Amino acid sequence: MNAPHRRKEWLEFKDWCGQRKLRAFPAHPWTVAAYIVWLDANRRYRTLHKRLDVIARVHIRGCVHSPDTEDLVKRTLLAIDTRRSEPKKTHKSFTGHDLLEPKKRKLQFKKLDETRAFSNIPPLVSRRPQPEA
Repeated sequence: MNAPHRRKEWLEFKDWCGQRKLRAFPAHPWTVAAYIVWLDANRRYRTLHKRLDVIARVHIRGCVHSPDTEDLVKRTLLAIDTRRSEPKKTHKSFTGHDLLEPKKRKLQFKKLDETRAFSNIPPLVSRRPQPEA
């Protein structure tokens, strides 16, 4: 690697693989896809592409198949791109005033029929006979 920043990026990928006991060279496409997902949490989308480019260059210079051409890596980047390009969904009717003034609800009371009052008693409960007055 000629540029020091590219060397630093490769060493970072190599350390990441070492911590997880994965091979950095030649890297499996799953390893590269997992690294991209891990980077996605804290890095910009452009940085993901730069890191993938560095990994691909190291593999090409080593005369090994580059993992960035695999479908798994491409689908991972596409999924991240799709998720990042979607606008964040917010509730349209939300305003700051909704927190201060909650919506008033009308309470509705249900009337119980006297005939239905006994229907709520479980069937195992014995009904005592009413004393005759």
